[in-house]
Amino acid sequence: MAILVVERYSTITNLLLGLTFLLLNSTHCFSPKKLNISALSTGGSDWSLAGATWYGNPTGYGSDGGACGYGNAVAQSPFSAMVSAGGASLFKSGKGCGACYQIKCTSKPACSKNPVTVVITDECPGCVTESVHFDLSGTSFGAMAISGHDSQLRGVGVLQILYRKVECNYVGKTVTFQVEEGSNTNYFAAVVEYEDGDGEIGRVELKQALDSDTWLPMSQLWGAVWKLDVTSPLRAPLSLRVTSLDSGETVVASDVIPAGWQTDAAGWGKAGVTWYGEPEGAGSTGGACGFGLAVQNPPFNAMISAGGPSLFNNGIGCGTCYQIMCTENPACSRTPITITDECPGGPCASEPVHFDLSGKAMGALARPGQGYRLRDAGVLRVGYRRAPCLYKGTNIAFRMDAGANPYYMAFIVEYENGDGDLASVEIQPVGGAFMAMQEMRSAVWKINSGSPLGGPFNIRLTSRESRKVAVAQAVIPANWKPDETYRSVVNF
Repeated sequence: MAILVVERYSTITNLLLGLTFLLLNSTHCFSPKKLNISALSTGGSDWSLAGATWYGNPTGYGSDGGACGYGNAVAQSPFSAMVSAGGASLFKSGKGCGACYQIKCTSKPACSKNPVTVVITDECPGCVTESVHFDLSGTSFGAMAISGHDSQLRGVGVLQILYRKVECNYVGKTVTFQVEEGSNTNYFAAVVEYEDGDGEIGRVELKQALDSDTWLPMSQLWGAVWKLDVTSPLRAPLSLRVTSLDSGETVVASDVIPAGWQTDAAGWGKAGVTWYGEPEGAGSTGGACGFGLAVQNPPFNAMISAGGPSLFNNGIGCGTCYQIMCTENPACSRTPITITDECPGGPCASEPVHFDLSGKAMGALARPGQGYRLRDAGVLRVGYRRAPCLYKGTNIAFRMDAGANPYYMAFIVEYENGDGDLASVEIQPVGGAFMAMQEMRSAVWKINSGSPLGGPFNIRLTSRESRKVAVAQAVIPANWKPDETYRSVVNF
């Protein structure tokens, strides 16, 4: 999706997201020895009590990815949907990601009493009534049942189970580093997956090529995602050293990130994001660009933003589209979202680039059901880049200003594909020549003619960046009226 800029006397919105680095492109593997959990007992006396619930589809994998950052990998081998979200004592602020547990139920007639193994891949922030709680995928919850009785077991509510920590053993899999979208030579972030043994990671370090001694400590961004910011470009191939949380065992993946590893990060910059208006709304009713209630309807669909000074650009930025990529919060979906308003003060003026999104656009950055968490997060840090606008099935429209008259022609230009913003607008009355119109610090263009102008009118538009020209023939009729919208049959 895209985000369009319109000024609101204090808001903006334009969003777009999306990149993924996958195996053979950005997923890089190595085969270390297993990490040990020698301190853990495997005897029958080490079972403890916990509560268990389930979420998502009855035979599904919980959420689409989860707060550890594994994405759709949770549905595939070796996780195979045998996963769980953990309460605070299991999730451990993300340090518990990747830990393996055996669980079994014995307290209900539908219980098989046989242990099954699950991996922590998500967080259950509301699981606070018990000291240990597993919020299991539908698949893993059903796996504790006698064959054919999984539906009966899912209907019991909170189930008391037994659990114990065990070594992870991903047969045929090696530790994998999935490079996060938005990574570049000065910012590297990766998800660490499939660690045998502890499963949990205590520390990750990075070493550059031609530097045999210096290991740079990475910081946990969220979940199983670790990052490194550097002032000088990283030199590949990159080596990574991973230390387990419990046993302290260390493995080194030498040159695991090859030269040419970079994601498609060209053009991505860093920006701040906030939101305004109703949680599921369109921000303001129109905004400073003058689009009015159109921001709520197709093709905007409330996916809009107010822009700080650098984006709104005194109205020149009205209608421009951007991709926005949210990755630095566990609730981020890491999938893309257009600007329609101005955000003149507060945090919008305190940083070089700032998007003040509609509530709906802010929620679209989140994983399903997690929009409230992003809205409560304060100022988010996101990646952004300019993107072409594309209003499929919609042509350029002209909405007449309420004060327009034969001596003062004024209208808002809407739904321009491509650049989204305009370098010039010219109007040609019947029997006359094209005359330049003046931009009014928004998407409104005007001309004071000094004498009455008669229609029908031709309108010639020139886009700001690409300098493309579109001419809407006889688009405003002779009997035009203020506040009416006239649609053309052209677009860039």
